[in-house]
Amino acid sequence: MRLACLIVACGFLAAPIGARAAKNADAPAKTKSTAAASGNSAKKSGGKKKPPPAATEKSARPTKISRTLRPGALTVNVGHEINDDAHVTPFPSFAPHAKKALAQTRRDYLVDAEQTARASKQADRWWTVLFHLRELDSRNDPEACFWRVVAYYRLGELAKARGLRAACEAPPAVQTVLGEEDALSTALQPVAALPEMTAAGERPPAPVPNPDPYSGPAYTAMTATAAK
Repeated sequence: MRLACLIVACGFLAAPIGARAAKNADAPAKTKSTAAASGNSAKKSGGKKKPPPAATEKSARPTKISRTLRPGALTVNVGHEINDDAHVTPFPSFAPHAKKALAQTRRDYLVDAEQTARASKQADRWWTVLFHLRELDSRNDPEACFWRVVAYYRLGELAKARGLRAACEAPPAVQTVLGEEDALSTALQPVAALPEMTAAGERPPAPVPNPDPYSGPAYTAMTATAAK
């Protein structure tokens, strides 16, 4: 009887120890299942983390205010007229030297043009004369205008020669020489090539050039006679 009581007492003492061991054994399993459940929920949500409240408020607030230009804020003035009488002095600190250099350059162009016009043999004579005069303005340089008109007459370009001649301010002696050039060029052209015989919209025939050298008086000699 005493032995049976001892066995029952040992059973009561061992029961709490077994229950505690079973509880400790179930704890890791529950921890693993909780971690797996949280991992599945994170995958379902796309792995995105919710930004902290401070970051949300900072991104919602604009960092820089953008402004648009009002219509008509930028205006452009158009319709300015060009003053043809305006003169620009190159190198104003050395105006006399610059003026002398430009005058010498102009004289070189005119000398080259006259030498080409008078040369006994010259390929593309009158086109070369026009090339030498390319930097000179006929409206402000009567001598350059004279040689251009002669070149157009010799090329058979009556319309260009007459139009440019009307803009030249030349003394009567120069106009006389240009009149002779006009008559010579007109005699070489076919009737259909004359400007007064060409109808509007009609293409005239090719002009007949005169490659002969110029043998008339020099421009400086004609102007010197007129000055006297």
